[in-house]
Amino acid sequence: MMKYVYLSLFTVLSIVGFSQPTASFSISDNVICEGDCIDIENTSSNDVVSSSWSFPSGTPSFYSGMNPGQICFATAGTYTLTLTVTDATGNTSSASQVLTVGSVPTVSITLLDTLGGVPIDDTIIPMYGGMWPSGTVTTGAVIVISGYAAGDSLVWVTPNNGDDVFCFGDLAGVCDTVVVSPYYDSYYIINNISPEGCIAADTVFVGVLFRDSVIVTVPDAFSPNGDNKNDVLRVITNVDQDSDYSNGFDGDGGAIVSMNFEVYNRYGQQVFRTTSPQEGWDGTYKGKTLNAGTFAYKLEYRLINGLSGSLNGNVTLYK
Repeated sequence: MMKYVYLSLFTVLSIVGFSQPTASFSISDNVICEGDCIDIENTSSNDVVSSSWSFPSGTPSFYSGMNPGQICFATAGTYTLTLTVTDATGNTSSASQVLTVGSVPTVSITLLDTLGGVPIDDTIIPMYGGMWPSGTVTTGAVIVISGYAAGDSLVWVTPNNGDDVFCFGDLAGVCDTVVVSPYYDSYYIINNISPEGCIAADTVFVGVLFRDSVIVTVPDAFSPNGDNKNDVLRVITNVDQDSDYSNGFDGDGGAIVSMNFEVYNRYGQQVFRTTSPQEGWDGTYKGKTLNAGTFAYKLEYRLINGLSGSLNGNVTLYK
């Protein structure tokens, strides 16, 4: 009986002792761009005593040792990375992984004087330039994009989430000619993204005649009588939905970032105050409707481009 125990033990030890090495490794990314690097970790098993690496077109291209660390690739292409391991008895095992190195794309954006016009170095446009919803081009800045290749994706980075970028050229799904109509001095960035996720970018600056474009006013009268006409006293600008300015500001007070608007009766008592450009006075005080009369107001405000101003005046409440 003891003989069979020794024999079984010997068989187990023999199997363990002659296990083949198993080569394996992990890489931080299988798709990178020219000039990028990857991190490699040796995950081989079974008594590996030496490791030999091959990284075609990589830096370094060869390495001997357990972990090569970071490997960088300067040239686009598809490469097979290989690891060969050896155990103490000379047995070997190999493993490989495929790495794709994408080309860094190109892109260029240029200002034109008009649609189909000639390139210019810079431009200054009125605040309400661009394209109205009807499709009529006014005095917006025209930008043309070049340098991209088939399969690339163009993505705009704009100050207004793309709401002021109107496409006029659409080649194979790529908008390559646009008219932009910012409200204030703005940078427009175009990102060209390759199928591998590599990115190239270019930037253009568009100046805007903001100071002469925005008019802040307070009406001199209102009539809160429930007829839905001039029922509420609000601070208004010419940058609002009611005036059909298609520039992303909805409601009265467009282009005002912050404000303090106060209304006083003839005794100097404050009957209304708001800091919201969208909030107005309905002619009441502490829930009660006030009689017709003249009220004084004070307004301090700051516009979206950082400019500040103030107004003082009188408003008449009619019934």
